[in-house]
Amino acid sequence: MYRKVINLTLFAIISFVVISFIPINWIARKKALALVKPSRTFPVDRNLSYLELNPEKIEIRTTDGINIIGDFLPSSNHAAVILLHGHASNRSQMEPEAEFLYEHGFGVLLYDARNSGESEGDLTTLGLNETLDVEAAYNYLASYTNIDKNRIGVLGHSMGGATSILAGAQIQEIAAVVAESSYTSLSDNIINGVENYLGLPAFPFAPLVLFWGQRESGLFIDQVNPIGEIHHISPSPVLIIHGKLDQVVPVENAYRLYEAAEYPKQIYIIENAGHGGFDLIDGWSYQEMILNFFRTNLLD
Repeated sequence: MYRKVINLTLFAIISFVVISFIPINWIARKKALALVKPSRTFPVDRNLSYLELNPEKIEIRTTDGINIIGDFLPSSNHAAVILLHGHASNRSQMEPEAEFLYEHGFGVLLYDARNSGESEGDLTTLGLNETLDVEAAYNYLASYTNIDKNRIGVLGHSMGGATSILAGAQIQEIAAVVAESSYTSLSDNIINGVENYLGLPAFPFAPLVLFWGQRESGLFIDQVNPIGEIHHISPSPVLIIHGKLDQVVPVENAYRLYEAAEYPKQIYIIENAGHGGFDLIDGWSYQEMILNFFRTNLLD
């Protein structure tokens, strides 16, 4: 009789664990899909001044066969900057940077990353395959008559910041890199990301989100490793920008990336900023930091 009670108790505990795990596993898979297959948001012009610039809408094709849709503003100083938006966003996010860069003579190419906005693709790889989008954008600018192929830089935010580091490390022709709010690696930030980006407790969700994200994407998480690649950007310069109050990608990521980078390198921490909105929070200081960086490294 006693053994029967023990067996029933054990059965009840196992049943409870299994039943409880089913919704936890379902939530984890749903959140993982939101990372690698996020809902698209389509470009919306943020202000009338950008509309008055009349950017040319372009379509470029990556080496793995994806059509990327973007806007191009021509250069008046023979230099240009590629702008990369963040996760689950689109090129509209980078319009403030496009506006002030263009007003100071730089050509600008901003586009929707694969599986974002108007571009093709069905998978977001958080910086890994997005480097192929940057390669296509660089080749487009390098073939443009009025742009010097040795005067092309890249600026990205969040996922775009990580992509800018990876692209700068892989495409040696990129002359200058700005990485805003970038993560050191996905594996370093999985716990914080699950808590602050997905709004779930790290336990038990972090390992489950990691498992489902890798399964759905075919992506090994350690492959997205900006901190392991950033030193390859040298001898081109890199500027790391981060908000001190960032809760999505903590500012420690910026300090670690800066430490791992080779010279020439700069770091700029914005005291009252979180994960973005730097043009609104830091205003002219933020713009001047970027303009001076690109003037020094693309024009001199």
